[in-house]
Amino acid sequence: MDSLTFLHSSDWQLGMMRRFLGPDGQARWGQARLDAVARIGAVAERTGAAFVVVTGDVFEHNQVERQTILRACEALKRIPVPVVLLPGNHDALEPGSLWTSSQWLAHAPGHVTVLTETTPFRILPGVEIVGAPWRSRRPLSDPAAPGYAGLEVDPAVDSAAGPATIRILLAHGQLTSLSGGMSEVPTIDQAAMEAAVTDGRLQYVGLGDRHSTTRVTDRIWFSGTQEVTSPEEDAPGNVLKVTIGDGIEVEPIRVGAWHMVDHRVELFDEESITALEDWFAELPDKERTYVRLAGDGSLSLPLLTRLDTIIDAQGEVFASVERWTKFWTVRPAPDAADLESLQLSGPARAAMEELRQALAGGDEGAGAALSLMHRLARDAG
Repeated sequence: MDSLTFLHSSDWQLGMMRRFLGPDGQARWGQARLDAVARIGAVAERTGAAFVVVTGDVFEHNQVERQTILRACEALKRIPVPVVLLPGNHDALEPGSLWTSSQWLAHAPGHVTVLTETTPFRILPGVEIVGAPWRSRRPLSDPAAPGYAGLEVDPAVDSAAGPATIRILLAHGQLTSLSGGMSEVPTIDQAAMEAAVTDGRLQYVGLGDRHSTTRVTDRIWFSGTQEVTSPEEDAPGNVLKVTIGDGIEVEPIRVGAWHMVDHRVELFDEESITALEDWFAELPDKERTYVRLAGDGSLSLPLLTRLDTIIDAQGEVFASVERWTKFWTVRPAPDAADLESLQLSGPARAAMEELRQALAGGDEGAGAALSLMHRLARDAG
């Protein structure tokens, strides 16, 4: 063949929960993950892709609800070309795997193949897919190696005609160079994998597990997840269009629709709060955006009340807005005028005075209580 084009995706993690989105946001985000799968089908049709590969973690875990499996099967039906799925660490081929469940076996579309062995799978004449499916969540060695360990060097690899067979490795796991030494399971031997590409045993390596689209070499890529799952991801929401001919071309194509954003602010005065309000106003796709706020500073009670009101209101507009507890250190700084403006008397005033003394002694909880007291008194008035 003159050239081959296919799509590479991974880490769909259908059935994933994100509690910070709330019930409404969670439902819409869960559906968005399925919608992104359907958009992969549209990309396949538009680009003339011969097939689609998904390199691990198709599902969030092996005990996802029956509804999740059935909806996944419906989304897969909207991909008009053969689809090859690789079990990853989340949906490993362990006892009780969903891949052997009656729900999956009864409803999986006929054009979908699950790689359960390392035996090369001939998807087209002259094109083989080799895979390294996970058989447990805790492998004892390099999780990619079984996929290519027994392959022989193609004797035609150095000829002008190129290799007689195009081989594509599907694997799941972290590279040592990208894991930061934090992986709890064995990592992929990058040098050995690159050697298999160099000597012609492999023409492309599609990796999963890393949620951001990442180029390792020209022929080794992480596709990233089809829809963002965390603000830490710097390039999620893509599918890779891979074309192998005289050389190789890999093009990320956007299929995701959601955004998850970290935003850091310093809040000391009215101007800084107005700037935050303007930042919220300028963000697009609010109903599909989660915002995690990190903040530092100190505010008078009226300004702190205004801040709370803004964040609460934006939480109704956006998919979700939350203060990042680990990095939220905005402190109340009430002055005498703030407290006198409450016009409290009797036990309420005594409680206010007690809280003010506690705040002066360094009790930040007292400041939060004073802020709440100010807000309730304002709303009552």
